[in-house]
Amino acid sequence: MNVRGEVTDVGEVRSVNTQYGDRDVLDVRVRPDADSDAAADDPGESVRVTLWGKWTETAQYLDAGMDLLVTDADEDEWNGEPQYSTSKASYVVVEPDFLVDVTNVRSFVQCPRLYYLNKLSGLPLKYPVTKGTIVHEVFGDLLRGRDLDDAVAERVDDAGLELGLLGKDREEVEADVRANAAAIEGWLQQGHLSGDGGTTEDTAEGWKAGDDWRSEYTLISETFGIKGRCDAIRRGMPVELKTGKNTNRDPRFHDKVQAACYALMLDDRGVDADTGTLLYTKNAAVDRSEVSGDLSPAKEFSIGKGFLDFVVRQRNHLAAIEHEGSPPTGFEADAKCEYCFEQDTCMVVSGRLDQESKAGQLGEPLPEKERAYFDDVYAAVERERAAVHDEYRKLWEQTAAERADDDR
Repeated sequence: MNVRGEVTDVGEVRSVNTQYGDRDVLDVRVRPDADSDAAADDPGESVRVTLWGKWTETAQYLDAGMDLLVTDADEDEWNGEPQYSTSKASYVVVEPDFLVDVTNVRSFVQCPRLYYLNKLSGLPLKYPVTKGTIVHEVFGDLLRGRDLDDAVAERVDDAGLELGLLGKDREEVEADVRANAAAIEGWLQQGHLSGDGGTTEDTAEGWKAGDDWRSEYTLISETFGIKGRCDAIRRGMPVELKTGKNTNRDPRFHDKVQAACYALMLDDRGVDADTGTLLYTKNAAVDRSEVSGDLSPAKEFSIGKGFLDFVVRQRNHLAAIEHEGSPPTGFEADAKCEYCFEQDTCMVVSGRLDQESKAGQLGEPLPEKERAYFDDVYAAVERERAAVHDEYRKLWEQTAAERADDDR
C-alpha cells in the first residue's frame, strides 16, 4: 500500500522500546491524495503515518505543505482510525513530483554547496571534460561492436571544434583516448560482452531475449522523482564510466551513489540490480612503475536496500531545500571544506552574493540591486527547469495521443 498526500504536521523524533531494542520513530500527519491507496475516515482529513529507523531523519527538513509518499506501508487501526507505518520494504519520498537529476544527487552527497555552485556554472571548455565526452562516446561504440580505431577517429572528428579551441593536436588526443579506451576494450574482452547469457526472455520493459548491454540508457522514476542517463546497463546492472584514476580497491563513494541511483530506478522497473560497476579508464593509461595500488579499471560493489535508502534520503534532502527556495549552505552535510577543490570559488560566490556558507565568505558583497538582479535571473532559470520537468511528467500522466495533442 502506498500513502501519498500533503503533510499537515510533523511531530518530534522520539525513541521507543521494541522487541528489537530502542528505535527512533516519527509521526507525520498526511492528507491523502485522491490517487493514494490510503484514505481518511472523512474526506480532507489527515491520517497518521509513522516513520521508523533512519527514515526519521526526514524530520530535519520535512515541513507542513510538502508532498510525501510512503511506499509499501503497513496499515493498522487504532481507536477506529486508520494508521500507517513504514515497513522493511518501504521508501519515503519527499516532493516526488520534483525531478532530481542523478548527477545532482552525486554532487549533493559530495557537498550541498557544490551542488548549488554546479547549477550556477556552465560546462567549462577544458580538455578533461572534452576528453571525457569522447571516451564516453567510444564506450558506446565498443558496446555496439565497432572497431576501436574507427570509433576513436570518428569521435575525435566530432569534437574537432572544441579540441581546436583548446589547441590540442589530433594525434595526441587520439593516443590519449585510445589509452583510456584500452581499459574498456580489455574489460569487454574478458567475456563480459558476449557469452554471459544476457536476459533469457522478453520483458515488459523492452528487454529482448539475449540482450547483454544497453548503452546510454535514459531512466526516469515517477516513484522516486529521479532521472538520469546510465552509461551502460549490463544484464540489468548499472555500469558507469569515469575517465579519472582510482587506485583504491573500492569505487569512490560519490561514484557509488551515482550508480546506486540507476539501480534504484531499475529496481522501480522490476529489475533486481544488486551490483554496480565503475570503470576508471585512466587506470589503464598510467605508468605502472610510477603508480601503486589497485590499477584494475573495473571496480564492482554490492547495492543493498540500506544503500538505496541512503540515496533516497539524500535526494529527499535536496528536494526539500529546493522546495524552500533558499540556497544550501554546506552545513547540511559532513563535507570538509579544506579538502575541496572548489573552496575558493565557494567563498568568493558566498561573499559576493552575501550568502551563508560553511566555507566562509571572501570579498565584498555586490550592490543590492545587482544581487536582486541575480536572484531574478536565478528564479527564471528555476521556473524554466520546472517547466521542463512538467514535460517529463507527461510521460506517465498522459497517453501518447494526449502528449501529441499538447505538442501541436
